[in-house]
Amino acid sequence: NSFNENGRTNPEDGGSVLLMGGGQELGRRGGTENVPYIVGMGRAAKMLLEKRHSAFGNVDGWKYNSKHMEAMRKRLLLNLIQGLGEGKSGEVMSIVRTNGPSDPKQRLPNTLSVGLKDIRSGVLLANIGNIVACSAGSACHSSFSQTMSYSAILKAMGVPPEYAIGTLRLSVGPDTTEDDVDFASEVIVEEAKKQLGF
Repeated sequence: NSFNENGRTNPEDGGSVLLMGGGQELGRRGGTENVPYIVGMGRAAKMLLEKRHSAFGNVDGWKYNSKHMEAMRKRLLLNLIQGLGEGKSGEVMSIVRTNGPSDPKQRLPNTLSVGLKDIRSGVLLANIGNIVACSAGSACHSSFSQTMSYSAILKAMGVPPEYAIGTLRLSVGPDTTEDDVDFASEVIVEEAKKQLGF
């Protein structure tokens, strides 16, 4: 149960309420709608409609953007695999592992969640965060151990700990170029190689 402020109750069932709303919310919700976010969502929808027809023939602009972002995401993944695929001894190692659906068509076109085996993503981000914008996919500590905590979502997805602690979330956009992707992946690969000692 929650506070029963001034004897007010839930207008639908007469029970106590978790959050007390003001009169503008008919007593159902505390606070006021986030008007700037609502306006922003409306503006985003308007921009999508304005760009509906692209300069690429009859292809809707958003469909073109989706295909472009998917191509950039694939290139980013391929660059990481090619850059980190060789271990110290020259044997092919499975250092890079994608997180999420095994079918790439079921993934978001603009987002890559990738685990880098035995990499500490927090350390990696600390060293490249001013060069490449990316985020860690796990809430791990700065020192490595097999018992280190990481995202409950990654655990639920069955991501092995040695990959989860090195998970990065990388995003591309409609204006991302091949040069952008190549530069970012080169920076990530070089920093990961430092951590791996090769």
